[in-house]
Amino acid sequence: MEDSIILAVTYGLIALRGVGRVNVQPWVAMLFGAALTIVLGILTPSQALSSINLNVILFLISLFTISSALEVSGFFSYLAYRLLVSSRSMGKLILRIFGLSALLSLALSNDGIAGSFTPVIVSMRRQARINIKPLLYALAFGVTIGSVALPVGNPQNLLIALESGMPKPFIVFALYLLPPTIINVLVTYPLLLLLFHNNSDDVVIEEARRPEELLINRRLAYTAITILLILIPLYFITDIFNVSPYLTPVTLTFMGASIIYLLSGSDRRNVAHNVDWTTILFFIGLFIVSEGALESGVLSALAHYLPQPTTLLGVFISGLLLSQVISNVPMVALYIPLMRELGISPSNFIIWVGLAASSTIAGNLTLIGAASNVIISEASEKRGGEGFGFLEFMKYGVPVTVINTVIYYVWLSYIRISL
Repeated sequence: MEDSIILAVTYGLIALRGVGRVNVQPWVAMLFGAALTIVLGILTPSQALSSINLNVILFLISLFTISSALEVSGFFSYLAYRLLVSSRSMGKLILRIFGLSALLSLALSNDGIAGSFTPVIVSMRRQARINIKPLLYALAFGVTIGSVALPVGNPQNLLIALESGMPKPFIVFALYLLPPTIINVLVTYPLLLLLFHNNSDDVVIEEARRPEELLINRRLAYTAITILLILIPLYFITDIFNVSPYLTPVTLTFMGASIIYLLSGSDRRNVAHNVDWTTILFFIGLFIVSEGALESGVLSALAHYLPQPTTLLGVFISGLLLSQVISNVPMVALYIPLMRELGISPSNFIIWVGLAASSTIAGNLTLIGAASNVIISEASEKRGGEGFGFLEFMKYGVPVTVINTVIYYVWLSYIRISL
């Protein structure tokens, strides 16, 4: 009973933000819910601490460090100006942000792309007379859709690839999910133009500048870019070949972040200070609240009223709806052992990739459906930009999610591939 109240209070504060005088950021609401979970005895302090996935926390801190270095060095301002000069219209700018974020999310974590690109977009507001809100939505939808196709696109896909036991997960994901992902990218762009048709003005740059002037620390920028270019192929190599149990995307990214701190010189404190720590706090709160809901039986009760995840339709309904309650990463972590108990074999590719597609695309439905949405909103507000409102996000997210879901479901219902 207590945990049901905690969930209602926590997500109620997030949902009601912007209504009347309610102005509680998602990370504050989630931390408050985590504190209630401990104070009311649903979890002991030791249980709460053990529920925090340190791999995810360390991975995010490391990614945000690389992103922070690129921002502090002036690279994001440089990239923003380049995009502005080459676009000249909001339609082209939306296309570039949406397409580039979807493409990068195929190979990099969507959370990392969300954290890296938001400062680029906020920087545009200082360089031109534009409304950045459509661009933030283009980024949010782009990283979610693009990340569906491969195991390294997001944490829940990686969990499914590693813990479902499926053979050759990279090949399975690419064959089953890459084609409908490409279709969704092509279909969603004109939908974005329709949803934001009131923001189709030309881009007016306030002051013509030499882009190179914006790179205030070239050495730091080149260091961070080089580390990223090295990490991308290493993610694939270590995941496919299992070179060493100590070489994982988490440890590799952590090493990259430590090198940045080692070589950043006088900007070292600025890089550390600029990391999006409020998003880290959001994740810490999310893990504790989710574990409390699991421990108290609230999640089991919710799952009881949802279709069993033994069919493609059941997986899609469960993935879409439950991801709105506990976000998609905890949802998948909860459902993998449940699906194993229900007899879903590792070779039942359709069900497993259906879980990946539904839980990921659920992120386009509401603000709390995916952590990347919260990352974008928090990173924008931190830099003086606008964040997402819960109801406002649904206004744009519902039509996008409906179309995306239909395309994935129809594709997986009819596609049969022999491996």
